[in-house]
Amino acid sequence: MKKNVNYVDIDRSVSRGKKPKLRKKKSRWLMYSAIISAIAIVAFIGFVLPVVSKFALLDVFLTLTPASNLISETNILVLGVDSNRGTHRSDTIMVAKIDPLEKETKLLSIPRDTIVVIPGRGLDKVNHAFAYGGIELSRSTISRFLEIPIPYYVMIDIGGLEDLIDKLGGITINVEKRMYYVDYAGGLFVDLKPGRQKLNGREAVGYIRFRHDKQGDIGRIKRQQKFLRAFAKQFSNRTNILKSPGLLLSFLSGIQTNLNFKEIVGLALAVRGAHDLGRIEMASLPGRDLMIDDVYYWRADWAETKGLVNRILKTNGRSGSRVAAESNMIF
Repeated sequence: MKKNVNYVDIDRSVSRGKKPKLRKKKSRWLMYSAIISAIAIVAFIGFVLPVVSKFALLDVFLTLTPASNLISETNILVLGVDSNRGTHRSDTIMVAKIDPLEKETKLLSIPRDTIVVIPGRGLDKVNHAFAYGGIELSRSTISRFLEIPIPYYVMIDIGGLEDLIDKLGGITINVEKRMYYVDYAGGLFVDLKPGRQKLNGREAVGYIRFRHDKQGDIGRIKRQQKFLRAFAKQFSNRTNILKSPGLLLSFLSGIQTNLNFKEIVGLALAVRGAHDLGRIEMASLPGRDLMIDDVYYWRADWAETKGLVNRILKTNGRSGSRVAAESNMIF
């Protein structure tokens, strides 16, 4: 015989602290959830805060550390080489003077068709020096040509530059005109319309390599310098600080240099400081067109070149012992 359910007794039991089993299970579930959530939050904070703190400390270190403590005033040869093309010639040639004390960076672009004396080879285009003897022959050739010590070099792989630009999220450039050129053998595909726009890695590299107009290599040098300013602005943007380890690895994987790691950091700090103060100066090797046996060359105006080199690339004798030692080996 079924016993009648007395709802009054149930209400009294609840009021006396005797809760139904369903409520006990719910309470336990809520308690376990709270414990798990607390553990997750603590674990998250324990993992994230040290990482963020390290980046914050890195940013403070990079902001406060004098670049002159890491690298001395010096000249650096910068070559851009596209390893995918297999031509073994340097497409981009620049000499940069870094002055961390004065917080200045100055660059001289050298057209790749400039006629120079290559040691052991005679008169030839300056970019052929890399094909004959690699970075060291390029460095000694340009050092003798400009009559200045160039103890350091940085060789940049153009393919690696594409990847770095993509990791930066692209580079904003005001493309000055319509650019279209296809070179299947050289692996160059340029299809850009005029106007301010964000270029991805492939498009940006096409922009700086394009030279198929009336200005030729001189126009390309202007675009390279324009790109460098935009790149420096994007790279030094503080919103990229959390990406800096990945960006640094991408940059290092795409270059060859005789700078040690401390000097690379010093170089980055010096360029960043000069950029922030608006003390980056860029110039091109003065000269004129020259044809010899139907081959095009760029002939430097030596009087103008000498004055320009004395103004922007001559060092003030503050170079460190390693710089002085390597400079003496060039001559």
